[in-house]
Amino acid sequence: MAAILQEKKEKKEAKKKAMQEEQAAKLRKIEEEMAREKERIKKEEEEKLKEVKEEEDEGPPLERRRGQHSGNRDGEMEKRISEWVANLSLGEEEEVTLKKWEAEKDVLKRQAMEDEQRMEWKLAMMREKKRRVEAASEAVKELEEVQKLSLKLTPQVDLERKVEILAQSVERLAKIQE
Repeated sequence: MAAILQEKKEKKEAKKKAMQEEQAAKLRKIEEEMAREKERIKKEEEEKLKEVKEEEDEGPPLERRRGQHSGNRDGEMEKRISEWVANLSLGEEEEVTLKKWEAEKDVLKRQAMEDEQRMEWKLAMMREKKRRVEAASEAVKELEEVQKLSLKLTPQVDLERKVEILAQSVERLAKIQE
């Protein structure tokens, strides 16, 4: 009877150990995914900052050269800076969350915390995707407006060119008649 009880106890312990190892493997996988995502976000932010710096180095935009100020450009810069700061604080929050996970001994609570964090991350990714889609559609609308304006300006440029050619022809005729 003692051997049977001992065997059952060993099976339970083996099952518990296997479950803990499985949970640890899942945790490592999630940590790796978070680390990769964190790296990707960091690279993305570095690229954005690089783009912003390149835009600043190119000089002021055409509107500013004419004396007009573009509030849209300043707002865009502020938006990028606030996103960057938010992502930095998000990274700090991830570290705190990972420490909480490591401190949690109850496997079910840890898994629930992981699931909750994963769902929050997915929601954030979906919101970011939606924001990007909206920004892309807005950019398409702006491009269409610019194309319409350029089509309107093309005949005016042609007309100006024709007037210049006529003026040059009149000058030549005047010189010839002299």
